[in-house]
Amino acid sequence: MVGKTFSHYKIESELGQGGMGIVYRATDTVLERTVALKFLPPMFSRDEDAKKRFVHEARAVSALDHPNVAVVHEIGGTDTDQPFIVMAYYNGQTLEDIIADGPISLDDAVDHALSIARGLGAAHAKGIIHRDIKPGNVMVTESGLVKILDFGLAKVQDVTMTLGAKSLGTLAYMSPEQAQGTPVDARTDLWALGVVFYEMLCGKRPFDGPYDAAILYAAAHEAHESVANRRTDTPDHVAAIVDKLLQKKPEQRYQNAQELVDDLVGLKGPTPSIISSVIQPVVEPVQAPAPAVSAISEPVAVAPQSSKMPIYVGIAAVVVIVVGFLGWQAMGPSGGAAVSQQSNREMAIQMLDNARKELSTGNYQLALVELERALEADSTYVPLWSSLAGVYNQLTQYDNAIRAARKAISLDSTAAGPYYTLGLALAEQKDISGSIASLRTAIVRNSEFIQAYSALSDILIESGKAEEALGVLEIASSKLSPGSQLEFIVYKNQGKALVSLGRYDEAVDYLESSKKLNGEWAETFYLLAQTYDALGDKGLAKPLWERFLELETSDIPKRSEARKRLGL
Repeated sequence: MVGKTFSHYKIESELGQGGMGIVYRATDTVLERTVALKFLPPMFSRDEDAKKRFVHEARAVSALDHPNVAVVHEIGGTDTDQPFIVMAYYNGQTLEDIIADGPISLDDAVDHALSIARGLGAAHAKGIIHRDIKPGNVMVTESGLVKILDFGLAKVQDVTMTLGAKSLGTLAYMSPEQAQGTPVDARTDLWALGVVFYEMLCGKRPFDGPYDAAILYAAAHEAHESVANRRTDTPDHVAAIVDKLLQKKPEQRYQNAQELVDDLVGLKGPTPSIISSVIQPVVEPVQAPAPAVSAISEPVAVAPQSSKMPIYVGIAAVVVIVVGFLGWQAMGPSGGAAVSQQSNREMAIQMLDNARKELSTGNYQLALVELERALEADSTYVPLWSSLAGVYNQLTQYDNAIRAARKAISLDSTAAGPYYTLGLALAEQKDISGSIASLRTAIVRNSEFIQAYSALSDILIESGKAEEALGVLEIASSKLSPGSQLEFIVYKNQGKALVSLGRYDEAVDYLESSKKLNGEWAETFYLLAQTYDALGDKGLAKPLWERFLELETSDIPKRSEARKRLGL
């Protein structure tokens, strides 16, 4: 196959083989992108049932539009009527390759399990059961995004499809009911995810044996050893989730993927962020200079339009994204469909702009999809990696954010944006010295970067270095342009530093000025209420505590303090 061209896809190399297909790396000669082509194995080429199943895979996956499910572009065929599926090509490693080096970090294991659960939830909602979830069918891309591969064994509920008498699914990950040949539903995928989750945490599967029958018997009849016994740093609530996934009877497991997603999200928060002062400015419209391509090289903060979003997590208030615009120019043969003649960089810029639009409405998962597509087009474009880091910060996937930011820095150490997003993620990981160093570097790279000054000053205040923070904020004030939307956040942080130093009389002026500029920022009301209480003016403090409670719905410790101050 290698070297041959089918339709407009040139086969470059073989990627791998499985029970239901051989996968090749290919070049789409029209759109100039790398894709993966999956062909039905020659032994099945004359089997009409196998062909139907193969096409069924494509239809099943193409019906899904989710960032954790591999993208299917189209179904094609050779001159000899051999069908193939054209899929997105991802740079990265399968979980099988990653786990081969041993157990992975707790945070990564939880993040990956959560991503798989979300992808399965989208499939199950359309009545699609994967039936072959295993580490080899889960890809972790170079940017850290998880993709579920190979729905070749997928079964649409209420439609029976068999392949002779052969069991479908990889034996070591089969649920008891699947191995026994009884009807299965979405809960069989959740069992398989439990096995994968266990393997990520322990480096080995919960059920094993010297031969197939022994593995199947153990899965159906024997209790698995607790994750906590094999990995002593496993929290009890993580072990409990794995235990529930591996219940022998389907009715005792999670009943749907969303239940699992809810429990996994619960493992990740909510916890107060060390960065509480990062602004969420209005998304600026893109001015499209035509016909040339242009891009803004410095980061623009993008966040949901609602000013009442929970802001106890400072990271969740900002996504660092580079705004790009592409002037499209369609070209094609007369009378035929126009074909875009873009360079890879131009395609990446367009997809980055698409991601920006998704971010402006809070669609972070869809933004991830656009950024992944953009990286497929041009993985050397620094703003993509910086933007990806910002999105991962939004999603509280800080390990992924750190990896993406460092990738951007490795490509261009002169850009400010990657150091900023790296600093935010390191702060969330409690690496305060690393965060401070990264944010200082961002400021050196761009001395007008007010968000970086703000984040740095906030971390310094939280670290007991309020005097140093005031010095940083004085520089930030001198950099503010007249009427800047960032003015209120600088005032707020100046007030916060002064409150930390017990200089309440001075703090009042800054905090009142901040409140006038933005009457929806919860932390300003919290600090101002604290200040008036400290000055003995309970009458002024009371409505501020009340307003804080209206705005802040997530920071439990601060809400508890406000309620206590109000006598509630």
